[in-house]
Amino acid sequence: LAAGAEKTSTGAAAAAAGAGQAAVGAGNLADGARQTHDGAVAAATGADSAATGASSLSAGVGSLRDGLGELQTGAGTLRDGLATGVTSIPDSTATTRSLQGSTIADPVSLQTAAVTSAGTYGAGLAPFFASLAGWIGIYALFLIVKPVSRRAITALHSPVRITVAGWLTPGLLGMAQMAALFAILAGVLKFEVHNPAGTYLMMGLAALAFAAIILALNVWLGSVGQFIGLVLMVVQLVTAGGTFPWQTLPAPLAWLHHVVPMSYAVDGIRQLMYGGNPATAWSDAGVLLLWLAGALVLAFIGVTRMTHFRTLRDLRPSLIG
Repeated sequence: LAAGAEKTSTGAAAAAAGAGQAAVGAGNLADGARQTHDGAVAAATGADSAATGASSLSAGVGSLRDGLGELQTGAGTLRDGLATGVTSIPDSTATTRSLQGSTIADPVSLQTAAVTSAGTYGAGLAPFFASLAGWIGIYALFLIVKPVSRRAITALHSPVRITVAGWLTPGLLGMAQMAALFAILAGVLKFEVHNPAGTYLMMGLAALAFAAIILALNVWLGSVGQFIGLVLMVVQLVTAGGTFPWQTLPAPLAWLHHVVPMSYAVDGIRQLMYGGNPATAWSDAGVLLLWLAGALVLAFIGVTRMTHFRTLRDLRPSLIG
């Protein structure tokens, strides 16, 4: 019995050890089963990706097939176009090569046209300097000749007669100056004048208009008006367009070009002297007449005002002006 009990104890210990090993094996089996499940899930996911990639590959193969067809069609079109171009190339002759060389050397054909020409550089500047001389001559005359007669104003003579007398005297002297200047331009400098009578009449009209403008400035503003006449001369030097195209001026000065009287005097003399457009000359003369009439009206209003209101300075003028 004791021997059997010992064997039983030994067998129980062995059975306990075997049960432990069986428990470890069962745990390993459970881990393997779980890994097998995860592998099965990964395999399913990879199978889905493979299916998607296979679909994309199938679509790409279709696009490649269509592109190869278009490439084949384009290659045929290119072949036909090159064949047509070869047959369209003209035969190379000496005349063709000369024309091609001249075209490459001078690709742009420039054609210029002018209404008329001044002939020389001096003749081109003559209208501007003639107008400028007219303004300077009238300005200098008013430094010597009184704008209006103080005696006539004090005696209450007609304002119209006083205004006309104050304008006509420097105006006629200005026309005489223009006659001498015209003789120098045509006789001494030998500038070609296409319309001598019209050119001189335009120069004389400019002198009369300038005389009326400076008279009005003197009647209304006195010595200040005389100074403004000098400022106007400087402004017109730039804006009259006599030495360079007025289109190159800044916008404010370009606007003044269409206002100042010397611009129309220069253009009118230029049209008549060079044989340009008579209609343009008539238009310039009309603008100068408007300046003349407007300045005379302003001078008349100023003289009328002076006949109605007298000051001590009018009765006893300053010795210096």
